[in-house]
Amino acid sequence: MDFEELQELIRLFESTELSEIEVEEDGRRIRLAKQPITENHVVPAREGATARSTAKPAPTLDAETEALLAEGLVTVDSPMVGTFYTASGPSAPPFVQVGDTVDANQVICIVEAMKIMNEVVCKVPAIVERILVRNGEPVEYGQPLIAVRPLA
Repeated sequence: MDFEELQELIRLFESTELSEIEVEEDGRRIRLAKQPITENHVVPAREGATARSTAKPAPTLDAETEALLAEGLVTVDSPMVGTFYTASGPSAPPFVQVGDTVDANQVICIVEAMKIMNEVVCKVPAIVERILVRNGEPVEYGQPLIAVRPLA
């Protein structure tokens, strides 16, 4: 199993309600496990009580992200839940700094998930305007990591 197949397996696993999966191929075994999700039990409302909607509100952009978009910036978002890193190692220089010009598909940071370092690339040629997350911070799927100003 190559790196891309492993990444796809992780994405598929995270998108399911499975708590554990194990795959063996060519004598190599990979086991993925999630912490158990606690169940929420719904208690029926008393008669005459007002009903509340259980639907989650539509995701909204936070004020900082809206301000960035209003300035014409584009955010490079986290492709998964993990830990954000600005460099390939503790003593390595950062991939990018504010003011750097980056090419399309250039690695600009890493998100580590399950001990796998996943490179995050900029999709368009751009100038790095802001780094929105501190090195070593946990990040969520879809969380803006770096704001860039597209050159095209």
